[in-house]
Amino acid sequence: MTHLWHPTKKRNEFSQAIAKSILENYQPKTVAEMQNALKDIFGPMFEAMLQGEMDSHLGYTANDHGVKETEN
Repeated sequence: MTHLWHPTKKRNEFSQAIAKSILENYQPKTVAEMQNALKDIFGPMFEAMLQGEMDSHLGYTANDHGVKETEN
């Protein structure tokens, strides 16, 4: 398995471009502003991943009112 980033290696061009874009677009001046920028950017992605995990765990999607083949 190939990893895009490893702590002992230099960051690749893609991650550098992401970091540059965040800094240019959000222009954070404090740690709190940077944290808010990262929440804004990555929050929806993490929510979607967690929702997918929950759907997989339950065996159906949220608000699915149909008959389900599960013991839950």
